[in-house]
Amino acid sequence: MEKVISILGSPRKNGTSARIADAFTDTAEGFGASVEKFYLNGMTYRGCQGCEVCHTQKDRCVLADDLTDVLEGMYEADIAVFSTPVYYGDTSGQFKQFIDRTWSLVEYGSQSESSMASRLPKGKTALFILSQGDIAQRHQDIVARYKPFLNLYGYDLEVIR
Repeated sequence: MEKVISILGSPRKNGTSARIADAFTDTAEGFGASVEKFYLNGMTYRGCQGCEVCHTQKDRCVLADDLTDVLEGMYEADIAVFSTPVYYGDTSGQFKQFIDRTWSLVEYGSQSESSMASRLPKGKTALFILSQGDIAQRHQDIVARYKPFLNLYGYDLEVIR
């Protein structure tokens, strides 16, 4: 059975990006997948502190807050759904703060071909959902900005805008 993690970055629980993500996860559940949802705006967490303990002493982020389960869920899920509205030319603040914490998912200075490699198991898919109240040609830089991070984590990426 497939495991899906849905990370909802909108401050509005029933906002457009959340509804699109829910349509996907509801369909996945209908096909037998297990779904775990995380509504970032309802969680208590801090951004990355730049302490580098995740790279010098541990292989996980050492901050103990509501994002701990989200980050761990990313290891376990086969499919990750990342959804956020576009606010002021970028993702929501809630989503950006979450993304900063995913630095702990990266093996930095590893012995692989590149200096950075994902700590997540291989073979995962990500769906990146962006909603915006603007023409489709605007804000394409957001996908260009976040795609390298999601690819670095090893995700086969699909985008819905």
